[in-house]
Amino acid sequence: MSTFRLLRAALLSFIIYHLSLSPAGAQSVAGLFPLEGCGRVVYNFNEGWRFLLGDAEGAESPAFNDSAWPVVCAPHTARLEPADVSGCRNYQGVCWYRKLFVVPDEMAGKRISLHFEAVMGKQQVFVNGLLVGEHEGGYLPIIIDLTEQGVKAGDSCLIALRADNSDDKSYPPGKKQSQLDFAYHAGMYRDVWLIGRSPIHITDPLERNQVAGGGIFLHYDNISDRSADIFIDVELSNTLPQRKSITLEATIRDANGQVVKTIRNTTAVARSSSAGSQPEGRKNYTLYTLHYKLNAPHLWTPETPYLYNVELRVMDGRHCIDGGMVRMGIRKAEFRGRDGFWLNGQPYHQLVGANRHQDFAYVGNALPNSQQWRDAKRLKDAGFTIIRAAHYPQDPSFMDACDELGLFVIVPTPG
Repeated sequence: MSTFRLLRAALLSFIIYHLSLSPAGAQSVAGLFPLEGCGRVVYNFNEGWRFLLGDAEGAESPAFNDSAWPVVCAPHTARLEPADVSGCRNYQGVCWYRKLFVVPDEMAGKRISLHFEAVMGKQQVFVNGLLVGEHEGGYLPIIIDLTEQGVKAGDSCLIALRADNSDDKSYPPGKKQSQLDFAYHAGMYRDVWLIGRSPIHITDPLERNQVAGGGIFLHYDNISDRSADIFIDVELSNTLPQRKSITLEATIRDANGQVVKTIRNTTAVARSSSAGSQPEGRKNYTLYTLHYKLNAPHLWTPETPYLYNVELRVMDGRHCIDGGMVRMGIRKAEFRGRDGFWLNGQPYHQLVGANRHQDFAYVGNALPNSQQWRDAKRLKDAGFTIIRAAHYPQDPSFMDACDELGLFVIVPTPG
């Protein structure tokens, strides 16, 4: 190999390594925008996956030799397709992803989890050869708690994922590909994240798996241009064996970054129950609500999509042990029968809508976040104010873009 090619290969390896280990940028991760210094560790986990189109016996084993498999990165489509894949020409079947990595030292003392934003079809996830999770459906995240598997900072860890997007009526969309007007392309087609959280942390609503529970829920009451009551519900998990006093802090900032209000609630988080299979014992969950009356709020509309930032911090004394940021658009939406749709106390007749699918020529569903934003911008520039996400939950970056650009979204249940 020439010196130039060696240098280019070395540079590429350096870039890929640092992309795969650098903290997340200005995009939401598992429902939260990363907040500097909050104690939560987030790594982009997209790079460095070995990939096989097809099935392979024993591919979950650490001893399996995958050196002949190409290296790919997410968002990834199992096969590049023609521009038009009508007539069921897109690949349907099994594919495998494998990644061997060393858990970063920064994860010491953290609860470590893997967050796959979506993988198409039916999935099995293996950690060091053991089946640890199964998931059906290609539109919602798969969350794997590595700490429950005994994985800790400094360990060498193999993740293997088997995905199958074959026709299967047991999960959405349920119908055969030949009966649908859209394709569900195979692959790990959204982002993957490695997340480290304190033993006391804000829960993930999907990991929590409770109806109307988990995570952070912003809601509002008595909305007018004079004032609005803001409620911030936050659920915390404590995996420690002892009761712990913490302060839950919410800082509301306006669109210019100026602090509007900081709300604090000091309370004791209940200890975990008797030790189970988890290293710190069984998780315990506690819900807290912070309230603030905001005077003269900037109300969100498609024409003026004003967003406040709400920074949430879980404080242990002066140290932030977990947190993140959510964006807040205050609005009041009503359907008043014959009077139609009202927004913020006024009739709103500008609901111009479109359907939006997530599949694209050649790359299938595997669109990067920047292009998700571009699609939302194109729809907004074309004069639309409401989007039907046909026919399933779509990429978090597309939803974030709709908040930012001023688009209502209807999210159907797939199938």
